[in-house]
Amino acid sequence: MRISFATFLAFLPFGSSFNANPFDVKLRPVSDLDRLAESQGEQRISLGLDIAEPKSGSRLAVNGIEFDITNRVPMLKNDFVKMPGSHGPFPQLSGGLYALTNLGVGTFTSMKGHEVVKLSKGCWEITWRDGAPCGSLLYGFDIDQDYKRNDATLPKGTIYVSFSTWTSKGLKRAQEIKENKAQCAKKALQKRDEEVEKMATAKNVFQKAHHYFNAMSAADDAYSQPSNSRMRNVPSSDEVIQFEGDMHVSTKGKVWTQNLPYGKPITLGVAHMKSIPKGE
Repeated sequence: MRISFATFLAFLPFGSSFNANPFDVKLRPVSDLDRLAESQGEQRISLGLDIAEPKSGSRLAVNGIEFDITNRVPMLKNDFVKMPGSHGPFPQLSGGLYALTNLGVGTFTSMKGHEVVKLSKGCWEITWRDGAPCGSLLYGFDIDQDYKRNDATLPKGTIYVSFSTWTSKGLKRAQEIKENKAQCAKKALQKRDEEVEKMATAKNVFQKAHHYFNAMSAADDAYSQPSNSRMRNVPSSDEVIQFEGDMHVSTKGKVWTQNLPYGKPITLGVAHMKSIPKGE
């Protein structure tokens, strides 16, 4: 499924602000991005992938993918896949490429029974543009073959899994904006309902027209709140994992693929992440 450019801005690897032009030639990373990336390490992650085929409604749920985040730089070119930050059009916005180790297999159930998904060449990076409220934590993997369940397909080749990253201050501010937008939309919908009731009891056609216009205006206000789509991507406090360096990472992300550096991104589904103790 191809996604619109506007939708893709919500999980662009270099992060997006609500107003800035992402193709500004003066793009630069947030302060100390390299140090932030280097400070991460030895955290064990579990991923679940939900691959969807929207036309038929088929889904392929891959579970059990586990790996360790390290601050080890891959030494050989064939050890890792190319990444949207480091190998994309804005490599200066990446904090550097690092290896994933102890990469485990994923599993799913199909008509064939229990199937195993093999992943390799795993690596990760943080991308974050200066001035953007959030950045991205990206994982990259190589998939050895097509995996299918009905019409849903996890394709052979490189896939990316991305999650938004926030500072404590940035997340709190975004949550406040999200709540404000939600309250404005709620009040507008209440206004719409009130006007619809008044229209139903109006005694003449002019009053009915007046209340109809007010109801439509309130509905427009409710459904055209600026940045509503991006606000939905702001996680709540219980939907983040705390990483080193005051970095909070959303547990909900996107699965996608792209021919780097300039190919159009194609979304494959959504992802869920959790941090697990190494003893498990």
